[in-house]
Amino acid sequence: MSERKVKKSVVVDTTPELAFEAVTSASELREWCSDQAWTEVRPGGRYEMRWNSGYRADGTITELDPPHRAAITWRGTGEPAETTLEYTVTPADQGVTVTVVHSGFGPGSEWDEAVEASEKGWSLGLENLQSTLETGIDLRISRQPFLGINLDLLTPERAAKEGIAAEQGIYVLDTVAGSGARAAGLGKGDVIVALAGKDTPGFAELGSALRTCQAGDVVNVELVRGQEQETVKVTLGSRPQREIPDSAAEVADQLAQGHAETNAELRAAVEGVTEAEARQQPGEGEWSVKQTLAHLTEGERGFHVVLVNMAINGWLDGGPIYPDQIPGRLDAVLAVTPTVEGLVERFITDQAETVAIVRGLPETTIAHKARFRRMADFALYGPDHTREHIEQIKRAIAVVRG
Repeated sequence: MSERKVKKSVVVDTTPELAFEAVTSASELREWCSDQAWTEVRPGGRYEMRWNSGYRADGTITELDPPHRAAITWRGTGEPAETTLEYTVTPADQGVTVTVVHSGFGPGSEWDEAVEASEKGWSLGLENLQSTLETGIDLRISRQPFLGINLDLLTPERAAKEGIAAEQGIYVLDTVAGSGARAAGLGKGDVIVALAGKDTPGFAELGSALRTCQAGDVVNVELVRGQEQETVKVTLGSRPQREIPDSAAEVADQLAQGHAETNAELRAAVEGVTEAEARQQPGEGEWSVKQTLAHLTEGERGFHVVLVNMAINGWLDGGPIYPDQIPGRLDAVLAVTPTVEGLVERFITDQAETVAIVRGLPETTIAHKARFRRMADFALYGPDHTREHIEQIKRAIAVVRG
């Protein structure tokens, strides 16, 4: 039996330059193919991709002819030997044809699993390449079943403050109305430590666990509630997709409208509160009204850094960013802006800057549709985040006033 190979093609309505960048650039490979990627786009440069499942592929770029062809060596986890991968981008009636040829598989049975994985992987991968380049929608996410929670990471500080008998996991802030999570009784303060038999210490692991499931599946969710651990069954739903406008100006307008609505709610929530009331913490380890406002403004400024990095690099890595966990960070904000009125005005000004950043996004960023969609979705979540803290402010005032 001769050497085996896998060949897959897809027609994509895009430019040759964007298609070639999608198969060679580290940031663009992550949009449709892998969970992490590192590339040096030059002959002899490295090419490495990793998936949250634990699979990884390492190689070297052996040939490079932008924007037409790239060839690399490929050594995947558990595979018997090195193989080769060739990407070609050729003109089509509408856009370009992207072809992947994965070759070098041996004839023996020890290669069967690698050939089968390659067939499946490149079929799904090129379908997603087409989707992300044409619509910005990552099918790995849109097809991922919906658990129905608003989430955060469990931190040691939060675990200690709330008496949670877990060191890591997914902290449930709230559940979505109509979701399987709410129907199963999940609520604020629950910590998800495993789903469908897979540990979930962080966001990436939760995503990987969900990608092994389908909408309609009933899965075991292992929780820590305070000092107790229990398992509940949750029916997974279909993931809703936010409608994203096509232009930066439309996203900015929608965001500005959302800010105007939540800021009216914020002003109403703090109306009549005294400076003394706003300084008082409702309970040990809980934020006062002023600390919550300081968090909002600091978070908005941190969001500016995230947006700019995403616009330039596509991604912002390095783990979760919680600026207000830096010792003294909220105190520093309050030292400079000590009044409720000042904090509210500072936050509103920071929001206006966010809108301006979005409105001014360059066309080169918008042309990368998957990147632009992630940025827009991230930005448009801002008003929802504000509303969560408005409710926190209301509760704090109610407790302080008795």
